[in-house]
Amino acid sequence: MNWLGKNLGRKLLERAGALRSDVRGVAAVEFAMVVPIMFFLLVGAIEFSQALTVDRRVTQSASSTADLIARAPSQGLSTVQVDNELRIVEQLIAPYDLTALTVRVISVKAVAPPGNPNAINYLVDWSRDNKGGTPFARNAPYNGIPAGLLVGGESVIVAEATYNYTPLIFNYFIENAFDLEERFYLKPRNASCVHLQPINCVTGGNL
Repeated sequence: MNWLGKNLGRKLLERAGALRSDVRGVAAVEFAMVVPIMFFLLVGAIEFSQALTVDRRVTQSASSTADLIARAPSQGLSTVQVDNELRIVEQLIAPYDLTALTVRVISVKAVAPPGNPNAINYLVDWSRDNKGGTPFARNAPYNGIPAGLLVGGESVIVAEATYNYTPLIFNYFIENAFDLEERFYLKPRNASCVHLQPINCVTGGNL
């Protein structure tokens, strides 16, 4: 009985030693641990690249729109002409979802009350967006003009672009979309302000 017990104990020790030195499954275990990390790194790189590309196109949409409207001739533009200029965003945002993009162009004028040139009010002269709408009422106050950009009597073309971005792959983890936004300010090139025909942006009457 003693011999049998010693023999069994020796075999168990030998088997335990063999198991300790057996490394055949280590590679599989390490692979199983590394694969999820590598997968999320790859997906994250793809998602970041996509978001960066869309953000650049949003920036281009805002800057190009502001530039086109600021270059308007001295006689101004009609509503149809402004809407046609806004159609450039269809090319700039492609092949991404156009319906997620909203571009607003606003002509803002600085109005100083009589006798108080430092108390400037920023008022909307006119506005249009790429969906054919008027996002701001005429003479509505406009917030967001940088300090010192305008003095009384001057105007600026503001282009605001907003893209409701939905993650390409991470939408399974990020349920809510988020906005990519850009804003550009450009002063009119050929006149003190851009008329939206038939209204004269200086006098407020008809051209």
